[in-house]
Amino acid sequence: MLYQKGFTVTFFRITLSLFILSLWVTSPRESAAKEDPASVAKKIQAAYDKITDLQTDFVQTVRFQDFDTPYVSKGKLFLKKGKMRWDYQEPSRQQIVVEGETATFYIPEHKQVIKSRIGGQSDSHLPLQLLSGTSRLDQDFQISIEEERPDKSLSLRLTPKSKETQVSKVLASVAPSPQVEGLVIQKVTLFEENGNVSTFSFEGMQINKGIGEDLFVLKIPKGTEVIDSP
Repeated sequence: MLYQKGFTVTFFRITLSLFILSLWVTSPRESAAKEDPASVAKKIQAAYDKITDLQTDFVQTVRFQDFDTPYVSKGKLFLKKGKMRWDYQEPSRQQIVVEGETATFYIPEHKQVIKSRIGGQSDSHLPLQLLSGTSRLDQDFQISIEEERPDKSLSLRLTPKSKETQVSKVLASVAPSPQVEGLVIQKVTLFEENGNVSTFSFEGMQINKGIGEDLFVLKIPKGTEVIDSP
C-alpha cells in the first residue's frame, strides 16, 4: 500500500471497528434494526473484552478511478490491545506500526521511516480510542445488515455519519468462527468519495494465540532516514 496518511488513518479506524463489530452479531436471526445504539455499543465492548490479540493474512486490492488494472498487495496483520502492525510483503515491503497516537511507516526500499500523529484528524477519531473504549462505533456509523445467508454469515453495511470523511460507505462480510463466540470478518470493501474502491480479504485468522510486545517494535537499520510528518 502506498503511504497515504488520510486514507491509512481512516482504514485503521474502520478495520478495528469491523473486527470488533463482527463479534457483536452473535445471533444472525436478530435484526440489527431492533438494536438501539446504546445496546450495540455495549455488545461491541463486550466482544472487545474477549480479544487479547489477533493475527491474520490479508490481500488488499485497490481499484483506482482512472486505472483499469487494480493494485494488489499481500501481507500479515497483527492486533494487540492498544497496538497494531501491518507487514506488507508483496509486491514491495512496508511495515506499519500504530501505537497510541503515533503511526510509524518503515519503507525499506526507500530507506525511510515516516512517523505521523493520527490523533485529532477531521476524518476520523484515533483508531485505538475504539479499542480503549473511549470511542463508540454507533457515534461514527449507521450500521445495518445487508444480507443473512444460510451458513449464518452476514453482509454488513457501515455508512459514516460524518460528512468530512473520505469514505462514503463500507461493506463487510463476516462469518462464524470456532475461536470466539460470534462472527469474524472475512472481507471489507471501502468506497471512497473519489471513486476508488479498496477491498481487504482476510484468511487464516488466529485469535488469542499470544503475540509478544517485541513484534510492535520496528527494527530500523542504521542510516535510515527518519521523517516526522505533521
